Amino acid sequence: MPRYQPLTLIVAAVAGGIAFDRYSPVSVRGWLAVGFLAWGTWYFAREFRRLSLGTVLLTVSLAALGGAWHHLRWNAFPVDEIGVYADEVARPVALEAVAMGSPRKVPARPSDPLSAIPRRDRSRFPVQIVAVRDGDFWKPASGNAQVWVDGILDGLARGDRLRIVGQLSAPADPQNPGEFDFARHCRGDRQLSRLSCDFVGCVEVEAQGGRWSPARWLDRLRRRGHDLLWRHVDARRAALASALLLGVREELDDDTNAAFAKTGTIHLLSISGLHVGILAAFLFGVFRLGLIGRRTALSCVPLVTVVYALVIAAEPPAVRATIVVLFVSLAMLCRRRWQPANLLAGAGLVVLAMNPCDLFRIGPQLSFLAVATLAWSGTRLTPQPITDPLERLIARTRPWHERTTRRSLRGLGRSLAVGFCVWVTGVPLVLSQFHVISPATLLLTPVLAVPVGLALISGFLLLALGWIAPPLATVLGAICDRSLWAIDASIDYAGSLPWSHAWAPGPAWWWLCGFYGAMIAWTALPRLCPPPRWRLGCFAGWTALGFIVPLVERHGGPRLECTFLSVGHGCAVLLELPGGEKVLYDAGRLGSPTAGARSVAGYLWRRGIRRLDAIVLSHADVDHYNAVPELLQKFRVGVIYVTPAMLLDEGPAMQTLLASIREAGVPLRETWSGDRLRVRGDCLLEVWHPTNSGVLGSDNANSLVLNVEYRGRRVLLTGDLESPGLDDLLAESPCHCDVILTPHHGSARSNPPGFAAWSTPELAIVSGSFNDRRPEVERAYTDWGARVFNTAESGAIRVTIDRAGLRAATWKSPRKAGVAQSAASFRSLGRR
Repeated sequence: MPRYQPLTLIVAAVAGGIAFDRYSPVSVRGWLAVGFLAWGTWYFAREFRRLSLGTVLLTVSLAALGGAWHHLRWNAFPVDEIGVYADEVARPVALEAVAMGSPRKVPARPSDPLSAIPRRDRSRFPVQIVAVRDGDFWKPASGNAQVWVDGILDGLARGDRLRIVGQLSAPADPQNPGEFDFARHCRGDRQLSRLSCDFVGCVEVEAQGGRWSPARWLDRLRRRGHDLLWRHVDARRAALASALLLGVREELDDDTNAAFAKTGTIHLLSISGLHVGILAAFLFGVFRLGLIGRRTALSCVPLVTVVYALVIAAEPPAVRATIVVLFVSLAMLCRRRWQPANLLAGAGLVVLAMNPCDLFRIGPQLSFLAVATLAWSGTRLTPQPITDPLERLIARTRPWHERTTRRSLRGLGRSLAVGFCVWVTGVPLVLSQFHVISPATLLLTPVLAVPVGLALISGFLLLALGWIAPPLATVLGAICDRSLWAIDASIDYAGSLPWSHAWAPGPAWWWLCGFYGAMIAWTALPRLCPPPRWRLGCFAGWTALGFIVPLVERHGGPRLECTFLSVGHGCAVLLELPGGEKVLYDAGRLGSPTAGARSVAGYLWRRGIRRLDAIVLSHADVDHYNAVPELLQKFRVGVIYVTPAMLLDEGPAMQTLLASIREAGVPLRETWSGDRLRVRGDCLLEVWHPTNSGVLGSDNANSLVLNVEYRGRRVLLTGDLESPGLDDLLAESPCHCDVILTPHHGSARSNPPGFAAWSTPELAIVSGSFNDRRPEVERAYTDWGARVFNTAESGAIRVTIDRAGLRAATWKSPRKAGVAQSAASFRSLGRR
């Protein structure tokens, strides 16, 4: 190992120590970044087969600097950062900003009867804020934001100075356990705010950016490449071409995204190392045809690769591949050997230096994991050369067709084996984040190799030559289009197979740490690992432990848990009964049915639930059932209960729901007042409203009211109950309820004073959005001693009834000074 200069070591150690002292204590995420940096340095030292005091000091210095860098990126913001004052409730604002990219079109979703709010085409682009209007004056401000505009925004390019009038809000926090933390993801990119504009005219260009700006030129190249693809590729596949070649995924429809996700090929839709690797290999092959010399080719390939990465504004997987291409080209130029582990560690250090938060994102994690597995399995599955002279002679004398067949079969077998290794190592991580297992990936990997390669190569040539040779562009566009058709058809067919994918809860974080920690120890320290049979036994035991611990946590004793999920203006209540049954009361929201299903499914998977014993639907409003069709695809359901009045609705939304129920093969049963749902144990589920014949009035008046009783406590679920159905209920004798779901999302039309006097609740839950907060309704319930909670503010609300009594807890805590308080667990509201 080369000797480090003492002065260099001293400077590195002092710099690291100062940074560590200044920004300590670092967060847990910072310590993880420290560990990754230390791992990269350890591999560097291992290459030289020798550890020294200099290596240890350098590792400690890099670790301290890494932790401090993460702390700076995560916590240090300017005092005039506009996002610090952004809240979940959008507020009007006037800003001046600089565009950091040209607008991207987000097409409206196709007409969906389950979506109550039609959407228009939208545009989105990032900006850097420079000033905010305060009365008649403009004050300096800073911060990064994403701008969303209703309509198609043209005539804007990167570097333009803009004046924007819109609604300022913070990125959405997770409202329920198991949801994706979009606010944390945006904060990793130092983006604490978003802007929404209702009209294209809300964005005005005050001054255009510099014409000779490199960033502006790269943005213009990207837009021209996008136009080329849409001009020469069939419109049905142009969006797929843009995603595959330029990383523009906004134009893909939900069905395409879902098909790629189910089959485990979603990585094809983002620019990853596969794309950059194919481009670099193709360029080197072309350059080595005799057109230019070897050294010139090794200089041109990384240059073109870097330009392509800059044009597509590459994500960490593409950055990783680009760094690897640079390192390999440099090593080949210098005629030096390279080790895959060192290349991967060096690329990881560069990615973390650019943004240390990428260490905790699923994309970079899967990318580095896949490449590491490829490197490990590829070296071990490479066929060894024949050493025996006689066997070598026999192999050479075989007929050419037999040699070709043997070579092809060996190559196919090796590819399948390597693909299986990559799939197996990635399954736990994919399952923890996306809750899907995709065996179809093993079939699609060799099938898609040729069409993906053709699509990428023809697409690269189209982007490079299409604007100067239109006839050639037509041919290249046709090749790319046919290849994309083959990809699309293969994925659609694979997704239709019953065994192609399965939805399931994911493993806990501690299980993942143990699993991947053991994998790292196995590959890095093979001499210290036990024999294979012991390794297999440890893996089986660790897997069994991962299944047993959640079961022990969920069965801590007989209790009733009622969770009011936060789905915006909608309703979804999960009942976990003492006998073990899982009953879902309503599942829907106003707007996207996919968003509602995602919230409900995320919580079910977080609880380890794969089967619902029953779904009870209150009435025929889409914001109470539009998430059910997608839930039927991901969970097994025992039975669905509806009221007779609900089946009288002949609208397209109800017909879509009934068709999905028939397709899933789930029994559909009618229920009305007086019925008791069959459950184990001493828990009572009884329908109080409506009668068999229903009442005259709207769907809301015929909402199914479900009474849940356990250990002398009562929870009343009311749907959107309104008069005259509400009047019939209030005509009965007053009934004390411990917890109620306020009728119609806390609407004033549901007679809050009368219902509060009749039910005298202790807790009143409003399942709605921020627009459903009404002070007069809250006063009506608080006057009778109730505490009122809105799921928009509190997130999911869990009510537990057991021997100790009734307990309630909220998922979110209030926002303070505009800064979101992250939720890691439910916060208790005390016993009652």
